[in-house]
Amino acid sequence: MERNRNELLMLLRRTGVVLSLGFGLTPLAFSAGHDVSALTVQEIVRRSVIANSKDWNSQPQYAHREFDLKSKVDSSGTAHPQQSKVYEVSMIEGSPYSRLVGLNNEPLRGAPAAQEEIKLQREIERRQHESMDARQARVQKYKASRAEEHMLMQQMAEAFNFKLVGEENVEGAECYVLDASPRPDYQPPVERARVLTGMRGRLWIEKNEFHWVKVQAEVISPVEFGLFIAQVKPGTKFELQQAPVGNVWLPKCFTESVNASVLGLVGYRTKEEEHYSDYHLNQLSAGTHLMTVQ
Repeated sequence: MERNRNELLMLLRRTGVVLSLGFGLTPLAFSAGHDVSALTVQEIVRRSVIANSKDWNSQPQYAHREFDLKSKVDSSGTAHPQQSKVYEVSMIEGSPYSRLVGLNNEPLRGAPAAQEEIKLQREIERRQHESMDARQARVQKYKASRAEEHMLMQQMAEAFNFKLVGEENVEGAECYVLDASPRPDYQPPVERARVLTGMRGRLWIEKNEFHWVKVQAEVISPVEFGLFIAQVKPGTKFELQQAPVGNVWLPKCFTESVNASVLGLVGYRTKEEEHYSDYHLNQLSAGTHLMTVQ
């Protein structure tokens, strides 16, 4: 049961990230709101596709600091923080590595900090001297994860109708606001895309260069997975906020709130937050190959 729970959480997390990065990857099935024509909506999304793809492809080029906070949610909906961690994330020989530098709002010091530094140096040494087969397997696993995100991004356009509902200023950025609602005739080609059938979303697109500024998504009807082993319920929500880093926009904060059950017996509600900061270019090694979206 614990394995089923962890697999479901992993799926929801990946789907949430993709929803946050990929609404409207291909301009299909649009409707207009207010006095804006359907052609204008298509053009907004077309330009945002180009900007979003560039931003998504650029992410592996940047090292960053990541603050993670996990909470349990009680029956009243109140989140109770359980643990926080801070990582420094960078690319090493073709795939990312996260070094723990803080725990429960305190920086690591003394022996724990020294141990993490030893682990980092050992991992660098291991990757630099691993066999060709081992390196290919490690890098391919990372590429496969991003390829799955790409597949789910492509399904966004098939799964949703889009509507321009207005304009709004978000932290100084003037944005178009679009709503995404599930298409009733959508048939997911793989099980991992089934969660899209019960979700809706809203996204804010920066008006000058059409970067994603903020995306919200939520489950509005129960979705079952794995021969009805697990069920995702309304109350499951995701939100991504992005900010400019040089000439691209990268994640600033990602939040997921999960309401789900396994085998109809065990229910759980959790909330996780990730805050990203201190972006800077990696010293990319010769073994690094970036996934790109066409």
